[in-house]
Amino acid sequence: MNKEVSNKIITQMPKLMFGFIVIAIGTNLTRYSNMGLNPWGTFHEGVFLVTGVKFGVVSQVTGLVIIALSLLIKIYPGVGTILNMFFIGFFVDLFDAMNFIPLTDSLPIRIIYLLVGTFFFNYGIYLYLSCELGAGPRDGLLVGLVKLTGISVSIMRPLIEVTIVFIGIMLGSAYGIGTLLNAFGGGYILNAIFKYHGFNPKATKQMVITDLIASKNKA
Repeated sequence: MNKEVSNKIITQMPKLMFGFIVIAIGTNLTRYSNMGLNPWGTFHEGVFLVTGVKFGVVSQVTGLVIIALSLLIKIYPGVGTILNMFFIGFFVDLFDAMNFIPLTDSLPIRIIYLLVGTFFFNYGIYLYLSCELGAGPRDGLLVGLVKLTGISVSIMRPLIEVTIVFIGIMLGSAYGIGTLLNAFGGGYILNAIFKYHGFNPKATKQMVITDLIASKNKA
């Protein structure tokens, strides 16, 4: 690995990890709103109900499976992809165990949880994607399909996530207005965050394992 690549990984790592933490907090806020999980959360919850495996662990295993499937369409993981697979699920379970977000029956507070959680979740995606150390398993698939098809994030993301929601519901997961907000509005929220920061996923070059191998050969 050459010095330029190693320096990029080191300098971007704090931002990358912060993005994972923001996503985990957003995920738990949405869960605690009791108004419906985000699409992938609906799927994870459904698997949890069927298997009894912790929510975060289900997220980790799902990420691993997606990485394996993505390789079939030549979407390769990067350092960020692999860390995403492990740390988001880890932080979700950790924060859940810490109980630092109070549970509530207050409808106004639950609505705030839902809205803030949805924003945090999407902002966290922007944070780690902008590090360009490799998209997360799910977002790597999203970015790859956007580049492959030319379809915008605001259309492609709902196509993927509506499918995931359906599977989660079939497994027994609850759903509600929060699920609909994330499934149909999440892509627009993420796209708005991208535009605000001048980030174009079609123009990014996410670092992948093959880049690391190439840089090592040049060193």
